[in-house]
Amino acid sequence: MTPDIQCVVQSADILGEVPLWCDRSRRLWWIDVRRPALQSYDPATGRHTAQRLPETLLVGAIALREAGGFVLATNRGLYVYDPAGGQAPELIVNPEADKPENRLNDGKCDRRGRFWVGSMQDQKREPKGTLYRLDADRQCHAMLDGFVLPNALSWSPDDRSMYFADTHNQVIWAFDFDIDDGAISNRRVFKDWTQQPGRPDGAAVDTDGCVWNCMVATGQLVRLTPDGRVDRVIQLPVTNPTCPAFGGDGLDTLYITSHSQRLAPGQLAAEPYAGGLFALDVGAQGLPEPRYRG
Repeated sequence: MTPDIQCVVQSADILGEVPLWCDRSRRLWWIDVRRPALQSYDPATGRHTAQRLPETLLVGAIALREAGGFVLATNRGLYVYDPAGGQAPELIVNPEADKPENRLNDGKCDRRGRFWVGSMQDQKREPKGTLYRLDADRQCHAMLDGFVLPNALSWSPDDRSMYFADTHNQVIWAFDFDIDDGAISNRRVFKDWTQQPGRPDGAAVDTDGCVWNCMVATGQLVRLTPDGRVDRVIQLPVTNPTCPAFGGDGLDTLYITSHSQRLAPGQLAAEPYAGGLFALDVGAQGLPEPRYRG
C-alpha cells in the first residue's frame, strides 16, 4: 500500500540533510548545507523556523548534545552550538585542518554518545574521505579511509551492526560494532547498488532492524531487511530525497529531507516540492535519537 506523502515544509532547501527528532523540544531539526541554515519543524503547530549559520561554516551534519544544543560537523571541523544561547559556535577539534578541500558530511551519534562523521572533498570526487569517531572526552579518532562521499551512518537496534555508505560508489557496507569500545570490524557489502540508477544517501533504522534508505536520482525510499534484501520501495514526489528520520512523540512518522541543487529550470518547475521536508506513515517505528555526551 502506498502511504500518503505530505510536504510539511516547502523550505526549497538547496541541500536539505540529516533530519533528527529532539524529544526535548518535540521538534524535527535539519539543515540546509548550502545556505547554510539550521531549521526546525513543530508538527503540533506546523511552525517552521530557519536560523542562518555563519557563512564561513559549511555544515554537513548536526547531532543533539546531552548538555544542550548541537554538534556541528563543518568544513572547518567539529563545533558545539546552542541556538538559544546567542553565542558563536565553539570549536571542539578540526581533524582535517591540513585538507582545505575537504568538509565533514553525514554524521550520527551511537548509543554511547560518541559522534561518528565522514569527510569528503567538497568539489572533487576522489577517494580522500575519512570516517571519524568523536568520543565524549573530545578525542577524535580516524576509523576508516579511502571513500568518496560518506552517508547512511546508522546502527541496528541491538548495537551489533553499523551501516555506512559511499554514495558515489553506490555501496552500503555493514560492520560488526562493539558498543563498549566503539570499534568496527568485519567490513562487508550490505547492499550493492552499482547496477541501479539510484545512489544510496541517508538512512534510518526501525525497531525491526530494517534500514530505510533514500535513493538520490530516482526519488525512491527503500527498506532493506537486516540481511540486505529489498522488501519495500516507495516512490517520492521528488527526484532527490536525501535522508530519513523517524519522529513524532511515538517515533512513528518518517520525515525525509530533499535537495534542489543542480536541477534545471524545467525540472524545478516540474518538481515544486524539491528541497522540501516530507512526512509519511510507513507503518514502522523508529529508535530514539542518541545525544553526544561531550
